[in-house]
Amino acid sequence: MTSRNFRPIYAYGGYSIRPVKMYKDGAELLHCADRKKIQCLALAKRENGVISITRDHSGHPPDDGLVEARIARSELRDQAKTTDLPPRTLLHDTKTKFGSRAIVVAGSNSALTRMIQRARDVKCVDTDAVDSQNPVFQGVMTLDNDKEPFLIFDEVNQTNGNRYVAFGSKVGLEVLEKSALLLSDGTFSVAQPPFVQLWTIHATFSESTFPVVHVLMSSRHIVDYDYVLRRLKSIIPQWDPRDYLGDLEIGQSTAIKNAFPNIRQTYCFFHLLQDWFRRLKQLKLQGLTVYGSSLYEFWSLLRCLPFGDPATAVQDFNDICTLLPTPLTAEMQSFVKYIRNFYVGPVRVLKFPPVTWNVSDRSFRHLPRTTNSVESQHRNLEACVVDTRGRSTPLLSELFKCLRQEASKLKFDKEALEIDPTYKV
Repeated sequence: MTSRNFRPIYAYGGYSIRPVKMYKDGAELLHCADRKKIQCLALAKRENGVISITRDHSGHPPDDGLVEARIARSELRDQAKTTDLPPRTLLHDTKTKFGSRAIVVAGSNSALTRMIQRARDVKCVDTDAVDSQNPVFQGVMTLDNDKEPFLIFDEVNQTNGNRYVAFGSKVGLEVLEKSALLLSDGTFSVAQPPFVQLWTIHATFSESTFPVVHVLMSSRHIVDYDYVLRRLKSIIPQWDPRDYLGDLEIGQSTAIKNAFPNIRQTYCFFHLLQDWFRRLKQLKLQGLTVYGSSLYEFWSLLRCLPFGDPATAVQDFNDICTLLPTPLTAEMQSFVKYIRNFYVGPVRVLKFPPVTWNVSDRSFRHLPRTTNSVESQHRNLEACVVDTRGRSTPLLSELFKCLRQEASKLKFDKEALEIDPTYKV
């Protein structure tokens, strides 16, 4: 008897039953499809296409709608594997055969469409190797959609034993090498063990930002970013960006400064305000920043501080602090101290000097103030996360498919921009 997932489901008397054994005379022994779930011990026999019950169902009522929905899903999945019809046509044909109620019970249109796409995914030795406990990238899992090399390197740092797998197309590396602006961002929602992060490096082309290199990393310390950047520089030796824009993540920015000593480092305006407001929430002061409250004017002007002159940031912050209510509470004093110690000064060493988070110079040079274009890639990966059949993170083979699609999009958008500079990415 074949695997349970490939056995047909029959409807009889409002119940779903499934074959479990075939006799020598060709008759089939059938069990209730919910036998393991609710211990229903119903038995039936199917002979010459005729089903007869030998032991009645127990422990659950009949549900014709659910039975029909199960059969409809099963047939829809089988048709998806054996035909090239578009999902809309398959859904229409299934709805014609089983009725609207069965399809509605079977799932939403988007859920059934994703099921069709998963049924058509090509499973092979290469995808199984990638999804194994110790992922191995080989064969088709090293190529992009154009069957060109997509795996840049798959290496283990001999110093600490951490592993890094970098992906990028030839076009992506060319764009990265010529880009004067470097952006980066990490995400954890799509990383599967042994990897803890997908680090993405972005570059600009014709005033648009594109993800060009993706690195699966089993660790995310400064030494790990150092290793990846050294390897990329050895592959594209002319890579020498002038500016870096990222979130307030010290590991990435330190490694990028190590790799490019002359680069100008700046941080995202949105992430800056987000960090400041997060500290206000930790001190339970966020309620005082709304209109009409005691910190409203202070918070409104503090958010404008990045647009001032970085050379006068200390004096500007002192002036803004005059708007604080007196006497200062312990929480307000703590927030002021936090801003001085990390962002403004005067202290001997600042973690984030004003020149790194000031946006006036970036505005004059027509550089982005935020990493919103980088964050938008997360939305592109959301489809990969949604498509995980109930799992919290996608399989590496599923993630690889999304990264290849991003590489194809870069190629098409670059070609379109070269033809028409007004093309909207």
